[in-house]
Amino acid sequence: MVDLLQLSGKQRQFVELLQRRHTVDSLRALCAEAGFDFNFINGFLRSGALDGYVQHQEHTQRTWVLTPKGDELGGVLPGFSLADRLLQGVRDRATLQAELGTTFSLNYGALRREQAVDLVDGDGEGMVAVLKTSVLGAYQQRQAVFGAIAADKSLTEGSAASLGWLQQQGYITSRSETDYSLTVLPNLQTLDLGDVVTALTSERILSGQWRQIDLKPYDIHAEVPDVAYGRPTILNQCIQRIRDIFLNMGFDEMSGYIVESAFWNFDALFTPQDHPAREVQDTFYLATPQTLPLPSDQSLVDRVKQVHEANYGGQWTEAEASRAILRAHTTTSTARRLHQLQGKDGKYFSIDRVFRNETVDRTHLAEFHQIEGVVVGELLSVRTLMGYLTYFYERLGFKDLKFKPTYNPYTEPSLEVFAYHPPSDRYIEVGNSGLFRQEMLEPLGCGNKATVAWGLGLERIAMLLYGVEKLADLIGPDIRLDE
Repeated sequence: MVDLLQLSGKQRQFVELLQRRHTVDSLRALCAEAGFDFNFINGFLRSGALDGYVQHQEHTQRTWVLTPKGDELGGVLPGFSLADRLLQGVRDRATLQAELGTTFSLNYGALRREQAVDLVDGDGEGMVAVLKTSVLGAYQQRQAVFGAIAADKSLTEGSAASLGWLQQQGYITSRSETDYSLTVLPNLQTLDLGDVVTALTSERILSGQWRQIDLKPYDIHAEVPDVAYGRPTILNQCIQRIRDIFLNMGFDEMSGYIVESAFWNFDALFTPQDHPAREVQDTFYLATPQTLPLPSDQSLVDRVKQVHEANYGGQWTEAEASRAILRAHTTTSTARRLHQLQGKDGKYFSIDRVFRNETVDRTHLAEFHQIEGVVVGELLSVRTLMGYLTYFYERLGFKDLKFKPTYNPYTEPSLEVFAYHPPSDRYIEVGNSGLFRQEMLEPLGCGNKATVAWGLGLERIAMLLYGVEKLADLIGPDIRLDE
């Protein structure tokens, strides 16, 4: 039986429509006429909500629809256009080719396959001879049936032969549809649906009107659609996973600035002002602003200047140190943190975006993420550094690591970290590391401390985790990696 308060808006509209009728010959036709979704109304009818108000009888009817092959024809069968002109008495080949254009060959081939036409010469001109007029007439009937199906119109009697031919050619296919005829009982026609309020407004609450209205209940147990929700990207998953590892190792997270001065990016890291890495071929320099102010601590600037001129010679200039750049590494954050610590112990990490004027290839990007780490303390050594990195990679599931001595301006000794990459069957560099030089630590106020530090490539770690062949597969809007 109908529960008036539980009816949705569409269900109430359908019931009101039935109240104005005694019978319904086709539920599908009624839904199409009134703009209802047949599947929705069918479910409402079969739910039993209208039992005692409506009697329904099920019917199964066979309908014809176009196949994809039939859709491609654009509503006209091959052969029909030529058959129609031939039945009108046109036989001249040149005339027919001019009228039908590029479709002449297609039309002629269709009729020729049924041996209905042939090409002959007559009075020096090419003619199309009709061999079987019955086939031409059949094409007119086939086209009429085909057009009716394409337009979703009812078929006339005597269409069986044409339907069989169209189905044999693969232009149409049959489909069985369930329909219902309805008989509306008198108690539904006299049923008072009343007014049911579906929205409780502040005006109805303040005026007290809510006490007199029939408010539709809210069914908290009703099924809701499964809405696809956003998910973190592969790189974001890696970032969170790596962040958890460092936090569990007792590290504190630090952050820095995307736009930095060359002072923090190079000079504070004991990189000479004529180093190749500072060329525009390797670093992105900004046009606006072109410069950034140096640190307000003038003694820090003076100490950096002194250590550069004492070790590299030449003149160190504030103009070069003031140039604005997109940071080339996250070690700028480490330099700032070391200056803040002034010799205090600590363990810090960051996972931030960096920029280098790289040639983009399978293992290089111009914009990527770097995993920065630094430990400040006593009695730190290369063994300590390798222990931290080995433990970190083991937590990610990698045990096949190699360390290779290398040169960095601000670390000594320095180690490159390599991990095995199965898709390319070789070891790829995944990071750089080392112990900070005293020439870097002393100006920052940490000359009495030992430090171990590293900068690891996030994207290259993701390559290892997901077996990706090139870094570009991890970025952009079209990432097609299995879960």
